[in-house]
Amino acid sequence: MNTIVQELKAGVTLAHQDSEFKSAARGLPCAIWLQVGTDPNEKVSAWVGQPAAPSQRIVIMASPDTWRKLLDPNPPVGYHSFTAAHRYAQGLQVKGDALSIAQALHALERLFELLRGQVDAAPALLDRSAITGQYATLDLGTTQASLYYETSGLADGPPLLMLHTAGADSRQYHALMADPDLRRRWRMIAFDMPAHGRSMPLPGQAWTETGLTRDTYLQTCLAVIHQVVGAPTALLGCSMGAAMALVIATTHPADVTGVVALEAPFKATGRRTPMLCHPQVNQAAHNPAYVRGLMGPSSMLQARREAAWIYAQGGFNVYANDLWFYSEDFDAGKHLSGLDTSTFGVSLLTGAYDYSASPEDSRRVAAMIPGARFTTMPDLGHFPMVENPQRLMHYLKPELDLILAARSTG
Repeated sequence: MNTIVQELKAGVTLAHQDSEFKSAARGLPCAIWLQVGTDPNEKVSAWVGQPAAPSQRIVIMASPDTWRKLLDPNPPVGYHSFTAAHRYAQGLQVKGDALSIAQALHALERLFELLRGQVDAAPALLDRSAITGQYATLDLGTTQASLYYETSGLADGPPLLMLHTAGADSRQYHALMADPDLRRRWRMIAFDMPAHGRSMPLPGQAWTETGLTRDTYLQTCLAVIHQVVGAPTALLGCSMGAAMALVIATTHPADVTGVVALEAPFKATGRRTPMLCHPQVNQAAHNPAYVRGLMGPSSMLQARREAAWIYAQGGFNVYANDLWFYSEDFDAGKHLSGLDTSTFGVSLLTGAYDYSASPEDSRRVAAMIPGARFTTMPDLGHFPMVENPQRLMHYLKPELDLILAARSTG
């Protein structure tokens, strides 16, 4: 046990030297303690704070065996982040009120990365020069949208439309859109949903939208297919985007030439929480940390930070609104019934470290779809195209090749 305490102290020392942890913790009133077992003498102070009440003292208490898993650079699924461990780790208990934990979530996630040795690494710049962006005015029936979209690859190539995750935007797909091999074979298109990224909210909806519905989301995606892509397209979606890609394939199969669904949910209840848009919680710190906990532990720190940065720039309540569709509205058992794959293929790829749309959930979705292919990606999490795009392409490119092969023989 003393060895674990020493390892925790070493991790805390790293945290106190880490610029991100210090920035995330600065100003927090709550104290953060790490404790081994039930002995208060086996406790390490990670952040002093100025707690005004006992509920503001966050105590993370775990058995020695649990701490060993949490300190492992390659931890088991469910032990790979603070948020994952808080939900799933056996032998772990977190004391503290929900508001204090939400306010400290950025610091807690970075602390747990440091405890398992994830320090700064040499940064690398992604060459985005092959990606071009512009705006289109879409007719959505009852209103219009000024929608931002990006393209790369062959101007006259087979289209591949990419759908981003809840609360994010098309920048999630930049590594794929910049990939020379994909650019030689595809016309890639990615867009920012209204109120996301560089797309403004629909007229009159800024600050007032109450939740993204399945029908509204579907209508927007179909408008992009018909008015921007201009032809039936292969669909690559992740999380919320994976669910919608499968909905489009079910309801409008003539517009689809193939689907690759990353991190496809079955029924992802419980992801929507008041802390995503709480007046006493910094949305630009909490929400990125909330999704950071879903990433695989082997993803590089720069990739984790960039994936989180997209969420830090999200508009007021946008992420929570998207989760109305993802976590409340969408139900694969109801909405994918009758999906006909006689004219195109469907592949599902899911990271083993994803606890929002788990491999078990995606496998259930695949089992509903005749002929669907399913693969678990053992080293990835919920945002594979951002957290480790090169590793994702090991799984993705063969599935895209199948779509091209079927297209050439169809």
